[in-house]
Amino acid sequence: MQNDKIYELLNKSIFTWPQHPSDKFTIGDSFEGVQIFGATGSGKTSGSGKHIAKSFLKNGYGGLVLCAKPSERKSWEAYIKKAGREKDMVIFSPGRGSFNPIAYEQKRFGKGAGETLNITNLIMSLNNLARNFMAGEGGESSSEKFWDNAVQRAISRMVDLLNLSGEDLTIMNMREVLVNALTKESAAQFLQINSIINDPKSGETDINIAVDKLQILQKDNYCLSCLLKAIERDDLSASQENSRRLVQSYFFKEFALLSERTKSIVMEQFLGLIAPFETGLLQKQFSSDISDDLWPELAYEEGKIIILDFPVKEHLIAGVYAQGIYKFIFQQAMERRDTNAEENPRPCFLWVDESHLFTNPVYDALFQSTARSSLCATVLLTQGINSYYAAMGSSRGEARAKSLLMNLTTKVFHASNDHDTNTYASDMIGQDFREMTSIQRKQTELGQATLAEHLFPKIFPHEVAMLEKGGDKGNGFKVEGLVFKSPARGWSTNETYLRCKFAQRD
Repeated sequence: MQNDKIYELLNKSIFTWPQHPSDKFTIGDSFEGVQIFGATGSGKTSGSGKHIAKSFLKNGYGGLVLCAKPSERKSWEAYIKKAGREKDMVIFSPGRGSFNPIAYEQKRFGKGAGETLNITNLIMSLNNLARNFMAGEGGESSSEKFWDNAVQRAISRMVDLLNLSGEDLTIMNMREVLVNALTKESAAQFLQINSIINDPKSGETDINIAVDKLQILQKDNYCLSCLLKAIERDDLSASQENSRRLVQSYFFKEFALLSERTKSIVMEQFLGLIAPFETGLLQKQFSSDISDDLWPELAYEEGKIIILDFPVKEHLIAGVYAQGIYKFIFQQAMERRDTNAEENPRPCFLWVDESHLFTNPVYDALFQSTARSSLCATVLLTQGINSYYAAMGSSRGEARAKSLLMNLTTKVFHASNDHDTNTYASDMIGQDFREMTSIQRKQTELGQATLAEHLFPKIFPHEVAMLEKGGDKGNGFKVEGLVFKSPARGWSTNETYLRCKFAQRD
């Protein structure tokens, strides 16, 4: 019965494409992903974007909206109000609401909650966001991969140490652990003191002196204080015992014995990673607790529409971090949902305008490849494919961008001045045979005409550039777009694409 419900849901039509009443867009189509391309002013947001967004709201979708521009919140508020769904709207904005991603990962339901690896991966995702914002700066050189691995291992050990010591797992506590990490000299001093204290042959005086030295050593050293709390515990499981051995080995030997250059690079990279959380917006709203209405699961449980009103054009890298990390957690929450256990499975959406700013080079494609089973529609809007190439990094940027686009099966192309995007659209729409007449002439004779068929693009790249743009009374405030669905479906036009005009005002 449950499979029947999902089947009915997938096949429900939520709109028809403008000027093509026989060509439907179903809920199942939405779960296969939508990519909208178009230059600034082409109408990608106010045309096809609005057309799809309003259909989602009308059909009960819950979802998440990321904001790149300050105007996006107001646009979505208007859409939601017109759909009569004000009670479902949740605004997460400066001064309103809080969401601690680490606390969420510890408190959430489901398998893997609180796992060190998952928390480490969550923090490391900030690295990708920062690089994307800097237009893919850095790529994936072997040296960067080495340092990323080193930082990842440090984070993993810090997470385990704080958990084992009973201290709160927070960004600031992790910072205190690392900046107070033992040096080669202090580690050797501790081990010597500890051996005296635990040696049965040590006299009372020697032990007292050693204890005094230990108290002095740990007095202002948060890292050592945490280590001692972890060492003193006698209630650990076998798995925790193993974690404690790794933590002790790391802080007393491995990290302590690193060269100063290596140690400083690891420390600076980590401190740079968490710096935005030390002050300002992220410190205030992403480092405390979780507001009751900001649990991402509410999107499918209650149909909440969560708007992240931290526009990048105003908040810059802080806005990227704030929205990017919530997006990552939202995607994971969607993947964990058990749609077969839900009485009335609700469709959800992830809406990302200026999507290149928030792209996760690896995870986004993986998420989209199974989004249909999670009943989650992804809609991405950006100027062109080169925006993705730049954001994905210099190493495998093009391959990763194409992997993501491959999993977004509905593509809408609006007017663009980017040759690569227009060529991509032309190639995707395909070719057909056209009859061509050729005439061969000789100087003294009339030419002979021959008729032959040749393959030509159905849409030439320059035709994409010439699509009608928005904001023009002469166009009736309608924008033109080419719609392609992969694999190419049989449209009513018997073509591989539809040419549509989307109303900007309605």
